[in-house]
Amino acid sequence: MADISTEAAHCDYEVMMGDAGKYIVIEGNDGTGKSTQVAKLAEYFRLIGRTVCVIEEPGSDDPEKSTPIANELRKVIKNGDLARSAAVNVALFSAARRELWREKIQPALERGEVVLSARNYISTLVYQGRGEGYDESEILRLTELFTDEKYLKPDVMVILSLSREKREERISMRGELKNPDTFESRGQDFQKKVDDGYLEIAKAYGIPVISADGTIDEVHDMLIDNIKEDGGIDV
Repeated sequence: MADISTEAAHCDYEVMMGDAGKYIVIEGNDGTGKSTQVAKLAEYFRLIGRTVCVIEEPGSDDPEKSTPIANELRKVIKNGDLARSAAVNVALFSAARRELWREKIQPALERGEVVLSARNYISTLVYQGRGEGYDESEILRLTELFTDEKYLKPDVMVILSLSREKREERISMRGELKNPDTFESRGQDFQKKVDDGYLEIAKAYGIPVISADGTIDEVHDMLIDNIKEDGGIDV
């Protein structure tokens, strides 16, 4: 990766801690429990009196967590019957990202809310950059063009990690192995690139990695500790 890309995306997570909104991102491969942990964090922050905005990238089955345009783009992204290049995937994700940033995330932050997001541009760096071999500097360039520095530098970002076997077990329990989407249907070589990619990106950008091997409550407690220590957010 080019130096300019690393400089643009490298996150200092001990920033912007005043009364402004807080942007917290939970990343990780499919089946690591991102949405579950975002829901737990949302409950936690609401109980301590914060207004919360929950986001799922690139879209969501829950319209409150996305926008109509992002959801339509997500349908195309998840359609495994539509063969397409890595460049098209990057374009689709970038378009959904701009929509979510402009219409949901940025306004919520300006209102002083806690924004909790399952995934952000790190997923595209991993899936399209490491998995599909697309130029990571171009992914970052498009992300910078379509969002801004606050999106690139969340107050807290954590990657959840779990073995392939345990992730598949969880995905199977929710019935998705029978109808895999575009990326879940890829072979073992691609899945290994994604698993390795998350750890490589975490190391390169200084993003904390938390094991998702424990119970839901155990992982939640580790996330709260990380938010307190690395994010400096008063919780």
